[in-house]
Amino acid sequence: MENQFDYVIVGSGPGGSVLANRLSEDSNIKVCILEAGGSEIPEASETPYRWNELLLTELDWAYMSAPQPGINGRQVYSAAGKVTGGTSAVYHMIHTRGKKEDYDNWAYNGCAGWSYNDVLPYLQKLENQEDDTNPDAGKGGPINVINAKSMGNPVSASFIDACVELGYPQVADFNASNFGAGWHHVDIKDGKRHGVYNGYLKPAMERENVTMLPNAFVTKLIISDGKCIGVQYSKGNEIKEVFAGKEVLLCAGAIQSPKILMLSGIGDAAELQALDIPVINNLPGVGKNFHDHPLLIGPIVLMDKPGPDPLGNMTESALFWGSEPGMTVPDMEICLVHRAPFGENFFANVIKRVQTGQPVKSVAELVNPKVILTLPGLVRPLSRGYVKLTSTDPFAYPEISANYGDEVSDIDIMVKMVKIGREIYKTKTMAEWGAFELSPGPDVVTDDELREWVKNNVGSYYHFVGSCKMGIDKMAVVDHELKVKGIQNLRVVDASVIPVIPSANTHTSVVMIGEKAADLIKAANK
Repeated sequence: MENQFDYVIVGSGPGGSVLANRLSEDSNIKVCILEAGGSEIPEASETPYRWNELLLTELDWAYMSAPQPGINGRQVYSAAGKVTGGTSAVYHMIHTRGKKEDYDNWAYNGCAGWSYNDVLPYLQKLENQEDDTNPDAGKGGPINVINAKSMGNPVSASFIDACVELGYPQVADFNASNFGAGWHHVDIKDGKRHGVYNGYLKPAMERENVTMLPNAFVTKLIISDGKCIGVQYSKGNEIKEVFAGKEVLLCAGAIQSPKILMLSGIGDAAELQALDIPVINNLPGVGKNFHDHPLLIGPIVLMDKPGPDPLGNMTESALFWGSEPGMTVPDMEICLVHRAPFGENFFANVIKRVQTGQPVKSVAELVNPKVILTLPGLVRPLSRGYVKLTSTDPFAYPEISANYGDEVSDIDIMVKMVKIGREIYKTKTMAEWGAFELSPGPDVVTDDELREWVKNNVGSYYHFVGSCKMGIDKMAVVDHELKVKGIQNLRVVDASVIPVIPSANTHTSVVMIGEKAADLIKAANK
């Protein structure tokens, strides 16, 4: 039958694309991929420095959080890819693995088989790193990894030199060193974005045993006698069904995956009953533990001369550092964007545009070759939030909250990052560019003033994780093999299973999760 497959994959992002490729290597296995977004990949997605043009378009889920008490009741905008390839089609292409300590922490807290030594082979399997700055880098994998230094942007180089001038060590590869300033490695090949769409999904879709269904919006899982046997979805105003003989693999991301589970009767029993959803499995952790890397845009700096036109992703150099001495992994990532792709107060303006329906082109108001900006990201946040249903309508967005600023220390560390950014721009190195701070600006001086500025400007790094966490505690949703607890033939394979967010941009870790999951699935279904 045309709706019968061995595996049904929900979502074609970093987890789903990897599974589609690896599972379909066996020509006897039939794989179906359901993607809520469309199949057309615009040129702006392929061109690394045009990522800002993808925000608030039809490729973007454009989530808005609930009001966040810790940041003066503000809402926060979060981008996520709604297109073939998922968020891999819109991310900044930064290739940072989690640190050894990150993965070891997962294993220490009940995720057996996910220590650094366990996942390193999968990190290597996904990589084709062109240079030799990391002795443990992979060669020949589907994701092409280059050193952003090869694009030679002098403003990015000056940022690194300024950090060195302040006494920070320079490192050759963030995936080989925990602390220091240096060039990012990025997922680019022949000048174009090279994420999971090109590396995994496109080759998989060329196989006869793979069926790709774009614009297929999953409404619920089909569960019979404690076993997930298929998926219900909407396509072209019709409700359809597709069935899996072996497993259903939920790869819809840290917001959609818990939403689909809850709509299917898997979640906190009290919350489901409040919406009259029949409870199939009481898993109170579904939608809990949701967290994200908070991100600032600033300091924003005006130079007295323009930098050269971008060749890469514009986010090419960074400083990873600890907020206190003696830390084993960094909790601060301060990136430079050497050409401002959007204006001051971006996050606040986005909210207004979402509410008023203004065109996306108005986002890029300050594209000025003399303006550069800093992206301080808190990579070890303590605040935790939730994903919650507000309706049984599958097309309604869930209520989301990463609870930004709930832990006061998160705000305090972001204040430290702004101060470090200011120090960088006051160096002799950056003085050669005539660097002058536009924001926060000269009127924001004291710690209290900076704290308020942070609360009024912090947004999302779009790295949300944790809402279907892996583990053995009572809030865990999946076990160490990513199987949903209490339901047969159902796994979650995306960022939602990450129990604690790594000290790194998350894309590479999710691709690794997909690689390891593929082996787990193959072993279980021999």
